Amino acid sequence: MARAASGASRSVALGAACALALGGVHCGRKAVAGGAGAPEAAIASGVLPAGDEDAGEPMSDRERAAWADADAGEAAEMLRLADLVGCSGLRERASAPALRLLAVKAMRYCSDFSELPWLADLATGGGDDVAAEALDSILDLAARPRRAVDPEDADELHTGCAALLALARAGDRPRSRRVGAVRALRMLADRGCVQRADIPTELDAK
Repeated sequence: MARAASGASRSVALGAACALALGGVHCGRKAVAGGAGAPEAAIASGVLPAGDEDAGEPMSDRERAAWADADAGEAAEMLRLADLVGCSGLRERASAPALRLLAVKAMRYCSDFSELPWLADLATGGGDDVAAEALDSILDLAARPRRAVDPEDADELHTGCAALLALARAGDRPRSRRVGAVRALRMLADRGCVQRADIPTELDAK
């Protein structure tokens, strides 16, 4: 009984921390789901498969536990992983195909726009599942309350917006991806990285 009470208290605390850090985006519910393509083997071993040298060093026990918890799809655990590994660390781990989708999902909880250009590239040229998750992460980042953009990620914000604008204008890209890019650009326009007049309108519902 005491253990159950302790677990409930922990869940409440994590939910409160998530809501405070993210302004309520996706908190209090399963924001993303695990399931297909879940990287159980890579996480369990903590050693990345051969050919994944770019994905960094073997995981510590703490990081391996964080990935395993995040794979369940809970918002608070995704936040915990992003906080532990960092945005650049998530991108590094995403070099391993087994971890890529989960890393992209966790990027919606990054604290800045440093990986926006990479997410925009995935939204443009990635496989359907990865592209959809990349756009969802971009939309969640764009939905954050506006803040002063740190000089360190201002260039990445503008580069990412330029890539999203190119996607929105690309007639050879799937409509769903272009619509997602338009939505993100409209949410990001007040940050000065794109002019509203430059965002395509032909995809708007008539």
